[in-house]
Amino acid sequence: MKYATLKALESHLEESVLYPLYLIIGKEPFERKQAVDRLISVALKKASSPSLALKIFEGERLSIEELMQELNTFGFFAEKRVVLIQNGDKLSKSLMEQLENYYQNTNPSVCLVISAAAINKTTNFYKKGGKVGAALEFAEEKPWEKEKTLQSWVQTLAAAENKRMDPQAALVLLKQVGTDQSLLFQEVQKLVCYIDSRPGITPQDIRAVCTQTHTENAWQLGEAIFKRDASAAIRISKGLMEEGTAVFSLMRQIRTQVQTEYQICSLLASGATPNLISEKFPYMRGRILDNHISMAQNYGLVRFKKAMLKIDEMELLAKNSSIDPDVLAELLIVKLVT
Repeated sequence: MKYATLKALESHLEESVLYPLYLIIGKEPFERKQAVDRLISVALKKASSPSLALKIFEGERLSIEELMQELNTFGFFAEKRVVLIQNGDKLSKSLMEQLENYYQNTNPSVCLVISAAAINKTTNFYKKGGKVGAALEFAEEKPWEKEKTLQSWVQTLAAAENKRMDPQAALVLLKQVGTDQSLLFQEVQKLVCYIDSRPGITPQDIRAVCTQTHTENAWQLGEAIFKRDASAAIRISKGLMEEGTAVFSLMRQIRTQVQTEYQICSLLASGATPNLISEKFPYMRGRILDNHISMAQNYGLVRFKKAMLKIDEMELLAKNSSIDPDVLAELLIVKLVT
C-alpha cells in the first residue's frame, strides 16, 4: 500500500490494523518526523511504558546482529513494539538483504518503521517491503508548488492555536524565514506567544520578531552562478557558511534557485510572455522580473538540466564522504559555472 500525504496515512491508522513495516520516504526531515511521530503514537497508545516499547537505530551505525535481535524479541511491556531506523538510505547492502529475509517472516509484535530521504524503487528491498507493509512517499514539489503548500500549512498551524493568519501574512513569513518547515513551525509558535491575546498575526508582527534568512545573499549567490561568475559565487557562499549556513542548506538554496530559473527558461522556450511568467510567479514584477528572465536566458536550458544532476551528485557526495563542507561548496559552484 502506498500513501502520498500524511493525511492519507493518518486515515489508514485510524481505520486499519497496523502493518508490520512502514517506509517513510521524503527529502524533508520535518515531514518524515511528523509521520514517524504519528505512527509511534498510534502503535504505542496501549503501552503502559511507551519509552520501553520503542527502539531507535541510526542507519549508518547499525549492525545486523543488533537489529535482528531487536526485531525477533517479543516485548514484555507492550502488546506492540516499534523499531525505528532513521536515515534508512544509509543502510549497508548486507543489512538490507537481511531485512529482505525478515520481510518473509515478520514478528507480529513489532512494527518496523524505516525513515529515509530516498530509497531506490528498483531494489528488492523496496519491492519486497511494499508487499508486506506500506510506504508513505512525500512527493518533491516544485518551488512554486511548495510555496503554496507551505502558505496554507502555516495558516493551519496558526489556526490550531486559535490565531488567524491571512494568506498575505503567510507569504510574508515564507519570504522572511524561508521554506524550512522546522524553522517555520518554531516561528509560528514564537508569533503566537508574541501577539498574546490578539486574534490575528500580521505582517508587522512577522517583521518584528521572526528570523531573517539570508535572502539577499542567497539571491546574490544564484545571480553569480547564473552569470557564471565563479569568484563572486565562491565569495558569497563562503560568507553564508561563515554565518552558520550548513552545506546541505546551501545546496537546497541553490537547488531552489536553479529550479525556479529552469521553469522560467522553459516557459520562455515555449513562447511564454513576461506577463505569463509574472502570473506564475506573482512576486516577480518590473526590474525583478527582467533580471530573472535575463539570468534564465543567459544560463540556458541545457545548463539548467546539467546543474540539477550536478547538485544531486554533490549532495550524495556530502552525505557519503568526510570532505570538508567548504571544499564541497566550492566544488559545487565550480561545476555549476563551467
